Amino acid sequence: MKLYKVDAIVLRSVNMREADQILTLFSLERGKIRVVAHGVCKPTSKKRGAVQPFSYTRFLLRQGRELDSVSQCEGLELFWELRQQLKNLIYAIYLTEMVDALTMSGEAQKEIFWLLLNTLRLMAGSDTELLTRYFEVKLVNYLGYQPFLEECVVCRGPLNNGRVGFYPAAGGVLCAACARKEPHSFWCYRGTVALLKLFLRWPPAKLRQIKVNPELRKEMRLIMQKHLEYHLEHQPKSARFLELMYKI
Repeated sequence: MKLYKVDAIVLRSVNMREADQILTLFSLERGKIRVVAHGVCKPTSKKRGAVQPFSYTRFLLRQGRELDSVSQCEGLELFWELRQQLKNLIYAIYLTEMVDALTMSGEAQKEIFWLLLNTLRLMAGSDTELLTRYFEVKLVNYLGYQPFLEECVVCRGPLNNGRVGFYPAAGGVLCAACARKEPHSFWCYRGTVALLKLFLRWPPAKLRQIKVNPELRKEMRLIMQKHLEYHLEHQPKSARFLELMYKI
């Protein structure tokens, strides 16, 4: 069977039989792929540390009939610092869960690969909540269904100063007049919308230069949560843990 190398981020691992795992990997050249790692759950396995979720690992894979298998692996960046705090751990798992849920297998998506890897690299020591909003906005932009934030998505009129609406089913913002007519929309500040638009243009390092008040943070979180859930048609498991964390 042919061997080949791939550098990939581990998106997910699922136990299989006693000591094996099915890994979902996200690589630069091949996109998302599923492989089997035999014996990786054994306490003596040398592969164990390199196949943890959100690890960036170099794999030597052996082609198989149904699934390729892990012959060897070497952790390139294991992000141990993100595993030391529960908050960072949940955020990192959320990032990988979103990429897994929103990408197709076997399609190279280089912009998303670098977005995920660089976000993981920046997460320790950063404002993780703000960085996650940045990641979400960039991710849906690369996938082609970013929220429409320029004008009212219903009447195409200009947005009001102050409060505007957001309508997940229409995928964008509403002017005040249209928002009052739509019971499934919710209100947010125009400043929240403006900040999300800036995220599309900014490099991630710019986030360290701004301060965002709790109200705008809450609104950004709600906008992206409802927008993503509409496209996913479900709430990601890790998002539920994040919601509990926000309430603490």
